[in-house]
Amino acid sequence: MPKVIVTMPAYNAARTLERTLLDLPAQIADEIILVDDASPDETASLARELGIRVFVHPTNRGYGGNQKTCYREAIREGADIVVMLHPDYQYDPKAVPLLIAPILAGDADMTFGSRFAGLGDPLAGGMPMYRYLGNRLTTTVENLLLGSRFTDMHSGMRAYSRRCLLSLPFLTYSDDFAFDTELLVDAVTSDQRVVEVPIPTRYTKESSSISVSRSLRYVSASVAYTARTVMQRGRRGRAWPPNRRRRPRPLLKSIGEGPSRACVLCGNDRQDLVYPATAEGSVPISEFACTTDALGQHDDIIQCSQCGLLSAAPPSLTDRELLQGYEDVVDEQYLAEEEERRRVFSWFLDAMSGHYIRGDRLMEVGSNAGLFLHQAASFGWKAWGLEPSRWAVETGRARYGVDLTQGNIEDIEFRDEQADAIVMLDVLEHLSDPVKALDRLRPRLNEDGILVLSTVNVRSLHGRLRGASWPWFIRSHLYYFSPETLVEMLRATGFQVVHWATVPRAFHLSYLAARGGEHLGVLGKAMESTSKIVDPKVPVGWLGDIALVVARGARPPRG
Repeated sequence: MPKVIVTMPAYNAARTLERTLLDLPAQIADEIILVDDASPDETASLARELGIRVFVHPTNRGYGGNQKTCYREAIREGADIVVMLHPDYQYDPKAVPLLIAPILAGDADMTFGSRFAGLGDPLAGGMPMYRYLGNRLTTTVENLLLGSRFTDMHSGMRAYSRRCLLSLPFLTYSDDFAFDTELLVDAVTSDQRVVEVPIPTRYTKESSSISVSRSLRYVSASVAYTARTVMQRGRRGRAWPPNRRRRPRPLLKSIGEGPSRACVLCGNDRQDLVYPATAEGSVPISEFACTTDALGQHDDIIQCSQCGLLSAAPPSLTDRELLQGYEDVVDEQYLAEEEERRRVFSWFLDAMSGHYIRGDRLMEVGSNAGLFLHQAASFGWKAWGLEPSRWAVETGRARYGVDLTQGNIEDIEFRDEQADAIVMLDVLEHLSDPVKALDRLRPRLNEDGILVLSTVNVRSLHGRLRGASWPWFIRSHLYYFSPETLVEMLRATGFQVVHWATVPRAFHLSYLAARGGEHLGVLGKAMESTSKIVDPKVPVGWLGDIALVVARGARPPRG
């Protein structure tokens, strides 16, 4: 049977805790966890006397901060279903079986108790008029924004499946009351099945309540978060890449027949030529550098006629030549923008920190000189990396003291220990067989671990505007992903995408001119001339060229 853990976010609940427990149906919970948010009363000691497992915050972290500890500890204890029940006796504990029934039946990922559904009468139950009106107004507005039809979007009685909580970055949500809205909105827009269940409500003098001014702040924060999320993901998240249900398909117009070879994603052997080669001859070692200026110089770009995966063919390099090139490359210019790279890496690490992760062991594939590893260590990770370049490994060890192993993912013997996070930043597009690489990595990831990768997005705004002249068509890139093909490739290798975002980047004008000045013609020359006078940072993330994906294991690894 699924393990059910009831969590109680508590503050000054000593007078109502025992009544709440007495009304909780017997044997409905395998365990009860109470998190006391630095209450000045006897909540914690009473809970211990009642046989509840107690965690105490030394300082008050707020309503949202309390829930973060509740859910983190419940997941750590192996909960399959996590219930949030306020110990202030405002929500009827007898309704817990109704709350978890849809999850047990496999019909919901998240449920919440609605005080307005069915025959519920919150005003008769003592709900203050200002809270009633505020709830009605904000629920209506948020429903219109989301495209949902809930009756009560501000209920504090909820239940979640384990998979639901692991799919949401709940650790980044507000520490205040807006936490509830942020979690619900993300659940709705990330395609979680959310069901509301009618429940009775009572308000007494012991029930928790917030002031009118805090209610107004909560309402404004809730509506603002809902609107912002809908702009990014679309109503009910229909525009968010992980939610798209259609199978990948060709997106570009064919200009001829490509070579016959099996697609690594779908196995189809018919390939169509979409962009002819712009480069020929041998590939100089400089083109293997992360900072190569050979932008827009590429082999034929072909598209699978069935799934639409873009790749380079025939590649100018054999697999052995490809690996040798990455082993021999030296890329001193990579460290020229160290400050900006660290800023972006911190953004990656912040995005990762929003998701529950059991441990602190991180493995990076394709570490270059170890800047990300060094930054990860400052965030508390025990990090090690894999990098084919001899120069990069030697530089990283000497300059940053990072744990780097020279080798490539295709044939490296991994360490025995599994990782809690595996990171691949701008690597997948360089691999001769990305499916095989992901298959190799899947068993290396812990059960509750995350895979974090970034890669080029050929369907970005910049990619669609530039078409054949998109600068990221280069000879060291063997594959070019659309959101559909990337999500499908991860799904095929046992991963479920839980987060998708565009990577924010900014580089000095001189750096951009050095890398792409020649490719940009007159604009490039103007950039180069201007950078000699003034050298500001230029934001380029809005172009959408690089996507961040966070994924979890969706099923046991193959083999």
